[in-house]
Amino acid sequence: MFFRKKRMPAAKLMSNQEIKTVLSEFNRSLTLIADKSLLINNLTSRIKQLVPVERVFVFLFSEGSGCYIPEEATQPEPVDSQPITFNAHGKLFNWLSVNELPLLISIQHDVLEYLDPHEQRKLMQMESDLIYPLKVMNQISGAVFLGKRTDGLTYDKDDLATLSLLFNQAAFAIEHAILYEQQKERITKMYRADRLAVLGELAAGAAHEIRNPLTAIRSTIQYLARDIKDPEKGEMMAEVITEVDRINKIVQGLLSFARPSDLNATLINIEEFIMQLVSLLSSTLQTMHIETEFRFLASNPTINADREQLRQILLNVFMNSIDAMKKPDPSKSRLLTIKTENTLAKNNSVPMLALIIQDTGCGIPDENIEMIFNPFYTTKSEGTGLGLAICYGFVRGHNGEIEVQSEPGVGTSLTIKLPQNTIGKNQQHEIQNSYSRR
Repeated sequence: MFFRKKRMPAAKLMSNQEIKTVLSEFNRSLTLIADKSLLINNLTSRIKQLVPVERVFVFLFSEGSGCYIPEEATQPEPVDSQPITFNAHGKLFNWLSVNELPLLISIQHDVLEYLDPHEQRKLMQMESDLIYPLKVMNQISGAVFLGKRTDGLTYDKDDLATLSLLFNQAAFAIEHAILYEQQKERITKMYRADRLAVLGELAAGAAHEIRNPLTAIRSTIQYLARDIKDPEKGEMMAEVITEVDRINKIVQGLLSFARPSDLNATLINIEEFIMQLVSLLSSTLQTMHIETEFRFLASNPTINADREQLRQILLNVFMNSIDAMKKPDPSKSRLLTIKTENTLAKNNSVPMLALIIQDTGCGIPDENIEMIFNPFYTTKSEGTGLGLAICYGFVRGHNGEIEVQSEPGVGTSLTIKLPQNTIGKNQQHEIQNSYSRR
C-alpha cells in the first residue's frame, strides 16, 4: 500500500483530462516513430509530463551481453568507471520477473535488502526510487528507472496506474522498433554480402587475366633494360618496373579479397597481440603526437584465429585510424582507444571477443559508411581501396562480425567480433566454403 505525504502548496496536479491528452498524444506518436532512440526520448518526456521527476533511465535487454543495458538517451553516470548494467539473472530482474510488479524502493525496504550489494550500490548511484518492468510476451524486455519525485512526495497508486498505461504502450512500441532495427541490419548485411560476392567473382577473373601478361611485361622490361646505356632511359625503365610491381600488388590484393587463404588457426591472446602490433607503430604514433589508451575489459582475451590474417586486419585498421588523425586541429586531441570485452553473437549464444578501435579523426559521412568495404573505394591519394575489403573477408572467414560507427568531425569506432569457440579443421573448411559462396 502506498501513502502520499502532505502535498506542498506549490505542487500542481494534472487533471484527468490532461493525463488522457498526454497518453493519447503518446499513443498517436507510436504510429509515427519507428526509431528506438526517438521513441525512448518521447517516452522520457511524457513521463516528466505526468509526474515531477528529473532522473529517468531506460534499460533494455541485450542478447549480446546477457545484461540489461541503458539506452544512450538515458545513460546514467558509471559506477567505478564502469557503465551501469544489470545482469539478467541477478536478483533485481529476477524479482521483477517473478512478481511482475513495479518496485518502489522508498516503501519496499525488504526488497532492497534482498538485492545484491552491487545492485544496491548501482541504484543508489542512479538515485532511483521507482523501477517499472517493461513486459512483452511474458518476458521482461527492459525496465524504466525513475528517481524520487522532485516535489518531495512518494509515488502513489494513482501515479502507478497512470504510468502503467504509458509503459504498457511503450514496451510493445520499443520491441517493434528493436525488431525493425534488426531486420534492417540483416537486410544491409545480406545486400553487402551479395554485392561483395559479385565483386569477388569479377576480381578473381580480372586478377587471373591481368597477372599472366603482367609477368611477361615485367620479364621483357628487365631483359631490355640490360642493353640500355642512357641513364635517363634506364631510370624510366626502373619507374616502369615499379609501376608494374604496383599493379601486381593490386592484383594480389584482389586475389586475397576474392579467395582468402585457408585458416591456420592457433590460440592467440588478443591483448598481448595488440600490444606487440602497437609497439611496431610506436614511432609513427609519437611522430604524429597520437596518444593510445588501452581498455582491456575481457575476462577471457583468448581467441582461436589465423595469426597472419589477424595481423593484417589489425594493422590495416590501426593505420586507417592514424591516417584519419593526420589533419592538424589544435582544438582536438589525437587519441587512439583500443578496447576488448567478452560478448555474445547477436543471433545466438556463441561467445565472442569484441575488439573496438576508436579514433578522434575526421570521421566518415553516413552516405559513405556502406562503401568503405567495397574494393577500390578509398579517400587516400595513394590507396588501393582494398585494405578494408580484405579485412572484411578475413573477419567473415573467421565467422566473425565487423561494424563501423562514425561521425564526421568527431571520429570513427570500428568493432570486430571474433568467436572464442575452438575452430576445428572441418569447421574451417565449412566457414571457408560458406564465405566463397557469398
